[in-house]
Amino acid sequence: MFIKQIVKKNKSSDKVYTYYRLVHTYKVGKKVRQQNVLNLGKLEDVHRDSYKLLANRIEEIISGTESMFFDISDNLEKQAQHIAGQIIKKGIFTVKKKKRPVSQELTEAYQEVDINSMEQTESRSIGGEWLVKQAFDKFEVEGLFKNIGMTDKETSIAEQLLTTKMIHPSSELETERWLKENSGATELYSTNDDHPVSRYRLYKAAEHMYKHKDDIEKHLYSKTYDMFSGRGQIVIYDLTNMYFEGRMRRSKKAKFSRSKEKRNDCRLIGLALAIDGLGFVRYSRIYKGNIGEPKTFEEMLNDVVKQFETNTEVPMIIMDAGIATEDNLKIIKQRKYDYVCVSRCFPAEYTELTENATQLKDNRGHKIEVTKVWVEDKQEVFLQIKSEQKQLKENSMDEKITQRFLERMEHLKEGLSIPRRTKKTTAVHETVGRIKDQYSKVAKCYKITYQEDKQKGLIIDIKWEKQEKKQRPKGEYFLRYSKEILTDKQIWDLYNLTREVEACFRFLKTDLNIRPIHHQVDEYIEPHIWLGIVAYQIAHYIRLKLKEKDIKYSWKTIVGKMQSQQVSIVSLNKKGHEKIFTKLVTRPGIDQQSIYDALRFKHRPFTRKTKVVPQL
Repeated sequence: MFIKQIVKKNKSSDKVYTYYRLVHTYKVGKKVRQQNVLNLGKLEDVHRDSYKLLANRIEEIISGTESMFFDISDNLEKQAQHIAGQIIKKGIFTVKKKKRPVSQELTEAYQEVDINSMEQTESRSIGGEWLVKQAFDKFEVEGLFKNIGMTDKETSIAEQLLTTKMIHPSSELETERWLKENSGATELYSTNDDHPVSRYRLYKAAEHMYKHKDDIEKHLYSKTYDMFSGRGQIVIYDLTNMYFEGRMRRSKKAKFSRSKEKRNDCRLIGLALAIDGLGFVRYSRIYKGNIGEPKTFEEMLNDVVKQFETNTEVPMIIMDAGIATEDNLKIIKQRKYDYVCVSRCFPAEYTELTENATQLKDNRGHKIEVTKVWVEDKQEVFLQIKSEQKQLKENSMDEKITQRFLERMEHLKEGLSIPRRTKKTTAVHETVGRIKDQYSKVAKCYKITYQEDKQKGLIIDIKWEKQEKKQRPKGEYFLRYSKEILTDKQIWDLYNLTREVEACFRFLKTDLNIRPIHHQVDEYIEPHIWLGIVAYQIAHYIRLKLKEKDIKYSWKTIVGKMQSQQVSIVSLNKKGHEKIFTKLVTRPGIDQQSIYDALRFKHRPFTRKTKVVPQL
């Protein structure tokens, strides 16, 4: 073998391009023939003087002989191992028709081999990838991508990107590395290309999919609608935000605001989701980080109700208090839709419509009391909720906040008589303002007075006194609803569906790791977030199907269990100066079999593939 330099000239620009090929020489009678084995590109990491050494080492690896070059560098060894792996892989699997195959089919099952030459040359995970691939087939993902204008190669890249989002969520750079070094996904999605995966192709695939966002969301949701029943007219809506790492100066949507993850030091981006009763996403939109929750509601409603155009059912909108403003409720009433939401205000006057409260249990089994009441100023029937467990929790939180507020005030007061501590009038008022802002929930219950030395401009004493103000009862809140024929339990069960959208946000942020976001520009940020939503749809389908068979694993647990199913290459020296390469997929374990069987999936993509490579 040797490395051959190829020089090509661009006729239009006169620019000269240089690249290299690995060439194998062999004799046919008295004539010497050359066979192009592999294009090596520019070989920028290898010095020209080392080309022969590299070619010899590649030939040794393929033939299975021991290296005679004791001073070979780590970089050269790495390059040789990579190129030899490409040749072996190319010989085992498909090669372009114009090229002469490097390998031959194994015609007989029984062969004479050297057992001491057995070696496992490569091992990668394939269990999670195979699980996801079969889920893709259920959703007809390949056909969907081709319908939006993707070629076969682009479809393969897009499926590998989406597989990585589900199993190893990471950046495009890390996705490229993982697919090349750790994952067996390339066994399932063939590109017929010497360089099938690069971060640039991954970026391009993400952008292409995001341009057809509405078509893809509609297709996936229609598939889930056919697979599961019982969603009906439920629409659960909520908004969350996610934080960025970095200054994000080039993003128009990254804004400072109140972070739901307590990362107020970072810029944020908003994500609005509308889901159905089973947790599948009906609608998604990405907003600026400082968008207000109520402002996004009408746009969502206009898009979601299109799903009901061919249905006689009236949508049932379920919201949390942040979105249930009077203006938004007015929009729902004008359209004659039904709703269930948390009341943003505590009714001043109301009349109980039943003598005895209905006894129910929350999602953790704690007892609650619910009573229908008539609210005078709203002219509506509300559902009053009383929870002892919530009361204990709120009392405990108030006690902690009050303690911290008083400790800060005491510390400030003590410093008035200590040198080099805050005591100037302006500085003291600023400090008290910050304390009141930080502990606003309890600070409003205290009246603070100051004793000032006006000549020196100093505060010499601070006093605070708790005011007896009427407070909202602890552990008590109200639900508003429009459909008066609903029972107390039905209203409570509908409201509890808001936990589905919270679970969806938690799944996206933890299991699928869509935050923190490291992309810097909106054209990459939005596809990154949205691909997480697409991955969620398919992962949620897998989890629901498993729950039907009483398998209640989290998605991280499912991925972890499937990782131990591997695909590996085993090599053996064969009589006649040939080498047998066998690609094997391990038999699934007990837990893996139970997951496959519950989903009615095949256990392995293939059992083994064998080829014979002549020792060069």
